[in-house]
Amino acid sequence: MDDLTDLVVRSRAGDLEAYGRLVERTQRMAQAVAFGVLRDASLAEDAAQEAYVRAFRRLGDIQDSAAFPGWLRRIVVTVALNARRARRHTWLCLDDIADVPVLDEAETVWSEQQRARLASALLTLTPDDRRLCDRRYHGHWSVARLARDAGVDEPAMRKRLQRVRDRLRKEIEMSEQRALGSAPVRPDFPARIVELLARPRLNDLPENPVGQVLATLRRFHADFDEIDLPEIVDFETARETIGDDALYVDPAELHRVDARRILRYDLTLPLLTTVRFDGRPLRLWATGKAYRQGRVDATHLEAFHQAEVLYADERRRLDPWRVTARVLETVDALLPGRAVKIVPTTYTMCSQAWELEIDDHRAWFEVLAWGVFTDKIVRHLGGDPAIHTAIGFGCGLERLAMLRFGIDDIRKIESARVA
Repeated sequence: MDDLTDLVVRSRAGDLEAYGRLVERTQRMAQAVAFGVLRDASLAEDAAQEAYVRAFRRLGDIQDSAAFPGWLRRIVVTVALNARRARRHTWLCLDDIADVPVLDEAETVWSEQQRARLASALLTLTPDDRRLCDRRYHGHWSVARLARDAGVDEPAMRKRLQRVRDRLRKEIEMSEQRALGSAPVRPDFPARIVELLARPRLNDLPENPVGQVLATLRRFHADFDEIDLPEIVDFETARETIGDDALYVDPAELHRVDARRILRYDLTLPLLTTVRFDGRPLRLWATGKAYRQGRVDATHLEAFHQAEVLYADERRRLDPWRVTARVLETVDALLPGRAVKIVPTTYTMCSQAWELEIDDHRAWFEVLAWGVFTDKIVRHLGGDPAIHTAIGFGCGLERLAMLRFGIDDIRKIESARVA
């Protein structure tokens, strides 16, 4: 089979046979992209044909032959959008179809609609590549800034971005072609689960309010080991090992992936199912998104960010009141001078627990909680309750960010910038 790059070079030199092969190699993709905009197979075929005519006339514009798929995709999207606009007064509202991601170097920002279209493809990336995409397309980082952060030169970063876009393009082309054939996208996951998992991880964006709050929290836990936790939890296994204490929220709030698995509703459960204590002092720290079904309003989200801390040690060395002092010091660094209120509460996993509420214009706002785990949880971790104890501390990063930066609606945080 002819190499795609070689076909582009030959086509640019006027080789019509090579261009015909180029069309054969890419026409399924082009028609699927057009169909995603127009939702009509006949119109999509017409738009793809027009796009190939335009592309042939402009082949001299391509600087890098390897960039042809993304370059062609942009032309197809433009032609299809023009066709959609020309007909919108009779049969289609422009808001009916989400924006189509182009996936080339000229695209530096993805809208929420585009991100939803990319959701399934984003899940195939490594955590480092996901972070790169979030910083480039959500955080609006320049190539120069990305290169400095990674410790590489700009050409190397451009190549890495191109590889990531190529991977995403292949994945989304497969989903577009399945849609063209009326087959479901990602049949192994419900679409809502995929969309939630693919949302930006704001803790990776230091200029976002969540990233700023996290940076302060990290300074107070610099002596802790940071770990990554799975976002999908085998809930039935957790209930078998921990019991009914594994759930302290309404079951209706769980996002179920299938009969056994859920999206984590907090970081505590995946922490307890992942970590083991061998008697040596344990100081762990984790951050990431959690997911709960329910209302979305000025103070609640379905996908939100948390930080979680776990202490495990001998009882004589681990005092809950010293942990409380550390919690208060951390909050004072984030919200200096604010009045706070410690409120005793109950959690199924804890023998003692407290919530911290912050005064916000004479209204009390709960932002975090901590507690001493039960003997049952200590045994589950691998400790001896007669000798050992464990304490957990968790906080909602969006809520702390709202208070610190005076944001009146939690839904505004994703697009906010503070640096």
